[in-house]
Amino acid sequence: MNQKPDPVHAFPTRTPTLSTSVPTTPVADEKLVRQWIAAAISCAVIRDIQDDGGIEATVEGVQGALGYGYSHEEAMQSLESALFDWVSIKLSKSDKDIPPMGGIELNHL
Repeated sequence: MNQKPDPVHAFPTRTPTLSTSVPTTPVADEKLVRQWIAAAISCAVIRDIQDDGGIEATVEGVQGALGYGYSHEEAMQSLESALFDWVSIKLSKSDKDIPPMGGIELNHL
């Protein structure tokens, strides 16, 4: 019997809730961060993983943010969470290599 692993336990991520505040980012910038994430998600590249039947979602230029699941919806939710974490860390470190998404530039925050 070949049962697929539970993606929640196989790849633990927090449930994406974009209503939470970005750490160390002023609340006024939270809306801009959410817009950046939405723009990034609209550029997502979706790939079927043949080995396990899963789906991978990535965004070009955002190295290290990966979504994974066994449905398109799971992969996109996972990607949204990964992007939130990725951009939060970049902003908290004042990194200046956040790519613009949909004309939204975050490097000035």
